[in-house]
Amino acid sequence: MTRPTIGRTLTLGSALATTLVLLAPVQAMASEDQAAPAPVTTAAAQAPDDNVSTDEIIVSARRRTERLIDAPVAITAVTGQTLSQYQATRVSDIATMVPSLIAGKAASGSSASIFLRGVGSTALSAGFDQSVSFVIDNIAMSRGREISLPQFDIKGVEVLKGPQALFFGKNTTGGLISVTSNGPTDHFEAGLKGGYGFKARERYVEGFVSGPVTEGITARLAGRYSKSDGAFTNTAADSYTNYIPDQFRTRNSDRRGFAESYGVRGTIDAQVTDSFKLELKAGLTSVVDGGPTDTLERICGGGRTTPLPANGIPSSPNTDCRIDGRADSSALPVQVATTGMRYARDGKLYGDLKSQYAVLTGTIESDPFDVTSITGYYHFKQTDLNNVSGESYPASFSQLADFKQFSEEMRFQSKFDGPFNILFGAFYAHGKFVFNTDAYIFPVPLDPINNTYTTFKRDNGFSTDSLSFFAEGTLNISPKLELSGGARYSRESRDSYQRSLPAHIAFAGAFPGGISLKDKYDEGNLSPQVTLRYKPSSDLTLYAAYKQGFKAGGFNISQALTPAASVAAGRYKSETAEGGEVGVRTLLLDRHLSFNLTAYRYVYSDLQVQFFDPVTVSLTAGNAGKLRTQGIEADFNFRVPGLDGFSLRGSAAYNDAEYQDFIGQCYPGQTLSQGCNLLQVGGVGNAQDYSGRTPPKAPHFAGRAGFTYETPVGGDMSLRLNGDVGYTSKYNFTDALRPDAVQKGYAKVDASISLSGKDGLWTASLIGRNLTNKLVVTAANDIPFAGGTGTGTASGTVADMSAFVDNPREIFVEVGFKF
Repeated sequence: MTRPTIGRTLTLGSALATTLVLLAPVQAMASEDQAAPAPVTTAAAQAPDDNVSTDEIIVSARRRTERLIDAPVAITAVTGQTLSQYQATRVSDIATMVPSLIAGKAASGSSASIFLRGVGSTALSAGFDQSVSFVIDNIAMSRGREISLPQFDIKGVEVLKGPQALFFGKNTTGGLISVTSNGPTDHFEAGLKGGYGFKARERYVEGFVSGPVTEGITARLAGRYSKSDGAFTNTAADSYTNYIPDQFRTRNSDRRGFAESYGVRGTIDAQVTDSFKLELKAGLTSVVDGGPTDTLERICGGGRTTPLPANGIPSSPNTDCRIDGRADSSALPVQVATTGMRYARDGKLYGDLKSQYAVLTGTIESDPFDVTSITGYYHFKQTDLNNVSGESYPASFSQLADFKQFSEEMRFQSKFDGPFNILFGAFYAHGKFVFNTDAYIFPVPLDPINNTYTTFKRDNGFSTDSLSFFAEGTLNISPKLELSGGARYSRESRDSYQRSLPAHIAFAGAFPGGISLKDKYDEGNLSPQVTLRYKPSSDLTLYAAYKQGFKAGGFNISQALTPAASVAAGRYKSETAEGGEVGVRTLLLDRHLSFNLTAYRYVYSDLQVQFFDPVTVSLTAGNAGKLRTQGIEADFNFRVPGLDGFSLRGSAAYNDAEYQDFIGQCYPGQTLSQGCNLLQVGGVGNAQDYSGRTPPKAPHFAGRAGFTYETPVGGDMSLRLNGDVGYTSKYNFTDALRPDAVQKGYAKVDASISLSGKDGLWTASLIGRNLTNKLVVTAANDIPFAGGTGTGTASGTVADMSAFVDNPREIFVEVGFKF
């Protein structure tokens, strides 16, 4: 750790020092012999509740079971009950519960935009690993499409913030989202619930059955089915010209955002011997919807109120320039879709995702080491047809994304009698990704030679191998002071390829067939981590940590294969993170109040970035100089004394993110006077200075506050009320920081009311999400050929944008039964 980094971390830590001084008198009342963590009950570990004491909330952020208050990490833990009470079944739903997490679906590449503390990976390049990755039931997943998987029968979600090198398989730089599903129970239980969402006309049913099968074997089976008509209006005409004789575009559906999905998951636990346990989890998911672009809405560039024409083709009278839940979504002509355009089916826009996973976890308890093996298989296949410009102009592309991954992790945890113990192990993953794309971006007659209407075709993909070794030693310097330190050495290799196929002869000059690019990437990294934890009592934890993180580089398999394309142009370097955090976790007022405070500062070097050019339809991937993030996060939970069943909660995050030493691409249409005045060639600017500016999707402030009240009514029944309000300050939602691409600050209100029978055997609920009906943009890209000209000159025209919009107000009624 460099001296400046240490100094800055300590400066942030001074904010905590004042808090600790205030807490010291309170904590002094706790007896010193309580320094060891309190025991955890099985019930608390199985089913955390908003109203139980916070010292009973259990996390596994360090690959060990410990109370949240004892974990020296920056983490937000969301219980399965919290997810259920708000019918939160998507990652975007979960994101509203975590300040500074902005997540949403996207069109191409990874089909996901996930940012935490202003750090993330945009969706454009399919070659990028995610800076904020997923771990689902112990399987590391970093492709991003996991954002589309429905979440059901969940035990809990842990959002770990900042670099995560040691504990979760692959190294990450921005953080990770760990989702753990419920496991089998040692007694029979079953549940069934169903509901209806009014705005999207969603019908859903979810159920589980769990219990012992035979001596030493328990099992659980859970599933969910959902079908919705869509929450957004489609303003497209029933039929619209495609400017080619006898070709017409038809309305895709009368509503946008429709989907049909199902998921099934099975778990078997086997206690083979007293010291040997096996757990097998396996699941499959299907999601069929209107495609990634189905929820797009148009934003007219530069404050214009009328959409720009594209390549001389006028915009549709059925589109507007507002984020208002209305947009025109239209299918391709059937002739175009069925003649030489792969994965386009009948021309209707669609997405079809199929996913399967299986994970076998074996645990041996022995002396002096406990041994854990995690063997995982993960596969998804998605095909889709998309259009980003509405019904007037066919800026359309079809895709195949097919990924398979096998992984194995071995962990050894010592149980020495002395003050020192060690965790060590190894992780290996092999993956293969196929990502093929056909595009139709200009209406032309049929090419009789190649028998197609498509503008270009590409086959892309890679195979990857990840091998890492990790170790962490923990020294109990005293009963109250713990020092842990370790590192992960990662070796990442990737063989990437791109091939262009013959498309329409009219575009052979711009997108010729027969181009073939291959790249080999291989790099090693050592990421250390040191944490000092001090526990003066069982109700107070203080910690300071230094961390590094690493994300592999590679090759941009989404670059346009023009005559200028090259291997060198497609390469991007690895991304690294370095910094530290300090924190306090405490229980006060006879454990009625929990309070957590964290201060952090991290510097990201060679941050991986992406830009899209709507004129050349090209994607550029590269590296920023540096990104610095620093801030303070706090949360509390207060069980009000004297009022049984009533609790208050809140969380807030201040984040100061800033680019440093970064000269990057101009936004299309940016003029010399607007800052596109660097790296000039012939008086034309080719770059702008990002230094000192806030990166995209990095709001300075986000917070959430709420309450829960549960009380008996009518004898054996109970009434439960929940309410939460969240606020996020403004942020820019484009990679090139367009000044007209700012999401204003917004507040969302969620609420629910539930009536339950004796022992919770039946429950009837009314659930409301986003009751303020805020339509929030999570990401946007420039629309091809609709502006974006004059870049780096005295006069330019910015492009119109296609924006991804989060869900509007949603109200559900739900009835559930337990047996």
